[in-house]
Amino acid sequence: MLLDIRELSTAYGGLLALSDVSLALEEGEIVVVAGANGAGKSTLLKSIAGLEKPRAGQIVFAGERIDRIPAHLVTARGLAYVPENKRLFPRLSVRDNLRLGSWLHRGKPDREEPLKTVFALFPRLAERLDQRAGTLSGGEQQMLAISRALMTRPRLLMLDEPSQGIMPILVDEIFKAVQAIRKAGVTILLVEQRLSESLEIADRAYVLQTGRVVLSGPAATIRDDPQVRRAYLGM
Repeated sequence: MLLDIRELSTAYGGLLALSDVSLALEEGEIVVVAGANGAGKSTLLKSIAGLEKPRAGQIVFAGERIDRIPAHLVTARGLAYVPENKRLFPRLSVRDNLRLGSWLHRGKPDREEPLKTVFALFPRLAERLDQRAGTLSGGEQQMLAISRALMTRPRLLMLDEPSQGIMPILVDEIFKAVQAIRKAGVTILLVEQRLSESLEIADRAYVLQTGRVVLSGPAATIRDDPQVRRAYLGM
């Protein structure tokens, strides 16, 4: 078990956003967290990443409890988080944003080794290394945000709405990249508004409703159940 969350409760803005959430990921899986807006999906990812402190429960990653350590140490353990708003440094170049992702490995001769993977996934970034991140298109910024996370050499990559604000022509490219990242040995926890596409590539799924897990199981089962789609996913 790579990630094991046990009865997690987290408050956000003074309100309980997650209540007794339990979730687990095996190494090499793609797992989707689905649910309506306000269900607690982003709070869950922030809690795992160390950006929100849980009120109760435990988060165990690679056999080590991480819910009591700061966010930068969570990243150092091999867990990377790409937030919904990307959080790039818009005035810095693509190259410098990527180098900031590899900061944990500064001083190592192979610091930039992940660039081979990054450029294989997103060749257009190699063409824009000296371009400011803020001048990229929405899709290119998402590619850069994912690539910067990969520069940390994660075992688990968490993606919050990676297709949001992206032209439809680039959405397929993002989903293909997610599959390729998994094939490269990285486990993925995905929150995504495009549920049909995300459930298509996922192994399993959890459905959140008002901060609680109301359903979990194989992604294909959830995708193909019309009652589940109507009741919980708005599909």
